[in-house]
Amino acid sequence: MKTNLHHYYQLHKKWFYALLAVTVLTAAVILLLAIAASHAAAFIFNKEMAKQTMLRGTVTVNTISADITGEVEFTDLLWTDSEGRTIAAVPTGSFRVNPWDIISHSIKSTTLREVTLNDAVLAVYFDNDMHLDVIASETAKQDRQESKTWEDRIRNLNWNGNKIKLTMTLNNCRLESYHRNQHYILPALNTTLHLDTDKRLDLDISAGPFGGTAVGDGAAIKGVIDLQSQIPILNLSISLLGIDPSSLGFGSAIHDKMTLTFRANGPITAPYATGHLRMDKLELPALSFTDVKGNVVYHNSRLDFSDVTANVYTGKLQAYGDYNIETRAYHIYGNGTGLDSRPALKTMQFYCLVDLDIAMECDGDPRHLTTFGSFHSGKGYYFPIHFNYLKGRFSNRDKTLDFYDVIISTHVGDVKTDALHIIDGNVQIGTVELFFPGGTSLTLTAEPDYAENITAIQENIDTTKNNIDNLKNYTTQTAPVYQSLSKNLANIKESWKSMENSLDNLTKAANT
Repeated sequence: MKTNLHHYYQLHKKWFYALLAVTVLTAAVILLLAIAASHAAAFIFNKEMAKQTMLRGTVTVNTISADITGEVEFTDLLWTDSEGRTIAAVPTGSFRVNPWDIISHSIKSTTLREVTLNDAVLAVYFDNDMHLDVIASETAKQDRQESKTWEDRIRNLNWNGNKIKLTMTLNNCRLESYHRNQHYILPALNTTLHLDTDKRLDLDISAGPFGGTAVGDGAAIKGVIDLQSQIPILNLSISLLGIDPSSLGFGSAIHDKMTLTFRANGPITAPYATGHLRMDKLELPALSFTDVKGNVVYHNSRLDFSDVTANVYTGKLQAYGDYNIETRAYHIYGNGTGLDSRPALKTMQFYCLVDLDIAMECDGDPRHLTTFGSFHSGKGYYFPIHFNYLKGRFSNRDKTLDFYDVIISTHVGDVKTDALHIIDGNVQIGTVELFFPGGTSLTLTAEPDYAENITAIQENIDTTKNNIDNLKNYTTQTAPVYQSLSKNLANIKESWKSMENSLDNLTKAANT
């Protein structure tokens, strides 16, 4: 049998080759015809799109093919506005139309049923009222000022009462959105939209790491926009994951991740959203917070924070504030209780529990951030000196940390100063007053080259206290006592440098 087939093949092999060649040629011709047809269809499509008036601008494709079910596939779609700006660039995609509308030559706004865009780059421009504003011309501005209804104010779609029922799917696309001075970039965008202009728009949107005006790890929006009223009404859940606070203007080097979740309602031109914020940690100069959480309200381009709580140096913080999205100005006010000085200053030699009132105010420029407040502690020690309390006020601006009205109360008297500064990491101490029991006071002026001896401070203060007691009890010995007092004051001044050096840890914490 095999011999017969081989013999038959040998006799007719040239016909087999001829048949194979014809088959390949036919397939190639069909392929070329298909390609030509797709380009011809693209030519017809581009010509017809040039006539349409619903979409502003120009829409073209490179190739297009369709089947009898109304499924149309295309490549290299490009939509530009009248100024040449790209609105959409789509490498591949498809759309579905109503076949009967095509057959009957009755193309209308509802002919288009579905649109799928793959790996597209999209640009969306909004005007001040959050209406799509693709054409930025004087005519467009005039139209925007004269428009009275929602549909009239849609800038990239001339609805003119046309109904649209459409499902749009975006796969791994990139969206750039522009509104006033805000610019957002959403890569890795996956979206499903169901639009019925008579009823509603359903959204299910997710995006990967985003950039622009704000930087974060991801975003998600899901919900409904009611289109039956003159101004559409929002009902959306919004999640913004891993936002970089410095990208919002909260300092120039604050990169701890913040997550915001909202429920947005109300007219699209003035939405009102309530939600929550969460941060695992927040590092500020001289302050380290963990488990930060609170409530957030959004309205009129402003975020209001309330009931914010956090852990800070084994103590607790409660805070509130506001943030203007457009100007980036913000105000934060907080109250801390029970803050442990040891982890704050990174030393076991200084211990007390501190209550703190703190405020942070910024006009929108991170360089103009001012932090100020007051503090008060309970009993503690800076080994080997024990004190009853510490209290004072502080201000931190442009790498300058100032302390005012500082009082260190000890069993031998009080130390007061209005002149303690840390400038670019360098400690500067001005005039210091010592107040002893009985009403006696002394004034010291710090010099930069005093010897380092913290133990001598306590010893000299104790000796000075005894001398003052001697002044009270033995007035006849006034001259010798004053001589001794003067000597001890000199020793105090010589050892004052040690107190200056003891602020090194605070300096480092304030400048991290």
